[in-house]
Amino acid sequence: MSIAIRIKDCIDNHDKYVKILATKSDKELAKRINLVHIQMELADKAKNTGSLELLEIWRTQIIEARIYKAENNIADVPSEIELAIADIETFTAKAKERQEIVNEAHNPIKKTKVKVYQPKADDSQLSLF
Repeated sequence: MSIAIRIKDCIDNHDKYVKILATKSDKELAKRINLVHIQMELADKAKNTGSLELLEIWRTQIIEARIYKAENNIADVPSEIELAIADIETFTAKAKERQEIVNEAHNPIKKTKVKVYQPKADDSQLSLF
C-alpha cells in the first residue's frame, strides 16, 4: 500500500483507530509511541516527507488513544497471545486433575489393618495397686 493511500486511510478512519488503540495496555502504547519516534528520526534523516507525515498521524492517534483511554477508563483487552497462554494453562491444569483421577482409579487405596488393643489378663486396673 502506498504512503498516500495509508495517509488517506488513517485520516478517514481516525476515530476507529483511536478506539482500537485505546484497548491496548499503557505499556503497549508507550512502546508504540517510542517506535514511532525512532521511525520519525530515521525518516527525517532520509528526508522522506511522506513517511514523516504518516508517522506524525500515527503519533497523534497514539497520543489521542492514551488520552481517550484515561478519560473513559477503558480496560485493556488481552492480546491473542495472552488469551492463548491462559487457555493452555487451563488445559494443563485440567489435564493434571484428570491424570490424578486416573491414577487414583488404577491405584486403589490399600486398606491398612487397624490394631485393636486386646487387654491381657494382667492389664486390669486392679493390677496397678
